Amino acid sequence: MRKFRLSKDQITWGITIFLTAAAVMIFVYLLYNGSKFTGTVGKMFHSVAAILVGIVIGYVLSPVLNFIERSILAPIYKKCGIDVWSNRRKLRQMRAISVAITIIFFILMLYALIMIVVPQLFTSIQTIIKNIGIYQANVEHFFNDTLRNNPQLSESVQNIINDVTDKVEEFISSDVMPKMSDVMETVSKWAVSIVKGFFNFFVGIIVSVYVLYSKDKFCAQGKKLAYAVFKEKWANEVIGLCRYTHYTFIGFISGKILDSLIIGILCFIGTTIIGTPFPVLVSFIVGVTNVIPFFGPYIGAIICSILVFMIDPLQALFLLIFIIALQQFDGNILGPWILGDSTGLSSFWVIFAIMFFGGIWGVMGWIIGVPIFAVFYHIVGRIVRHFLRVKNLPTDTHDYYDIAYMEGGAIRSLRDPDSTAYHSKRPGNSWKRILRLHRIGKKKSEGK
Repeated sequence: MRKFRLSKDQITWGITIFLTAAAVMIFVYLLYNGSKFTGTVGKMFHSVAAILVGIVIGYVLSPVLNFIERSILAPIYKKCGIDVWSNRRKLRQMRAISVAITIIFFILMLYALIMIVVPQLFTSIQTIIKNIGIYQANVEHFFNDTLRNNPQLSESVQNIINDVTDKVEEFISSDVMPKMSDVMETVSKWAVSIVKGFFNFFVGIIVSVYVLYSKDKFCAQGKKLAYAVFKEKWANEVIGLCRYTHYTFIGFISGKILDSLIIGILCFIGTTIIGTPFPVLVSFIVGVTNVIPFFGPYIGAIICSILVFMIDPLQALFLLIFIIALQQFDGNILGPWILGDSTGLSSFWVIFAIMFFGGIWGVMGWIIGVPIFAVFYHIVGRIVRHFLRVKNLPTDTHDYYDIAYMEGGAIRSLRDPDSTAYHSKRPGNSWKRILRLHRIGKKKSEGK
């Protein structure tokens, strides 16, 4: 009796069918139980939140570590006659020293922020809360003086203010007051979250030490895994993609932080010169919101202008003009000089990435959405260029501006009058037809 054996094709098809069925079942489960899945994933992320914070801190500080090693410590070792890059013991010693210097630098920056900026912020906020009645009177006085000569407009504005006041009071009496216990519960949860956030941050600093010290080892293990799992060509592609992702993220994030820090300092100098109230608070808001691409500067300008308007409307106008000028300097000179072309995205795709990922992840999506989409855009571009090269077609986008269609491998141009297939001829312009009819009617009237 002949022994039954599965062929290689049968095994391949069996594995393919099994994986397809498993993928369909997982998709159906996620479709009907997505909330449970996301809740489980959220719990997993919360359990390792300190580790993730440490990885983020270490990743952001890695350029500082690299600068200390390559520009400071390595030349010192070289002057002492030691080739540190070929001596593993000395290399580990240099890495330990550079990690210590990096963490000390980070802690000193935090200390400076806490001791210099935070007290000023608290003082400004306390002053605003204490004098809120005076600021309200200033605003009312400004509107009364402005609308005194226009009673109709004054009445309309007063009606709007009354409507807003009535709705706020109704909201407080019908929604906030009956649910005060829920509000207190929410506040207590926020307090617990803040405490957990501080704990995760301090644990994250400890984790970042290990991340910085072992970052080269982690990269080597990743390359080792890639070459073990994939063929050489695809392993090279995976490693190259990871390297491009790293360059995109670290270039964008570190550059944006440096750019926002410089803008905050320049804003403090400028607001101090023009006499803006609470210059530290205004500069802090402008610097923080500047981290958000495209929309951030406008958000900061609106918040600061409203804040200063309550104190001095004329100073609010001066501040708005100054912030607009500062953002023009940032957008046209400072930003391109620091960031360069770190993402390779046009303004349209930047706005799309901010809106899309901001809708999914909130403020965090506004910040990291642009580099994420830049990596996706790069992957799609690589795939498209690969298939175009396989078909011996041009890969430059400019070569496709004037293409109407391709016929037998030949490119037919839109300017060619013989290129009439695939709706390549544009329809007549409606305005031209209207003008032509107008001229015909005018000639007929003149002939009569």
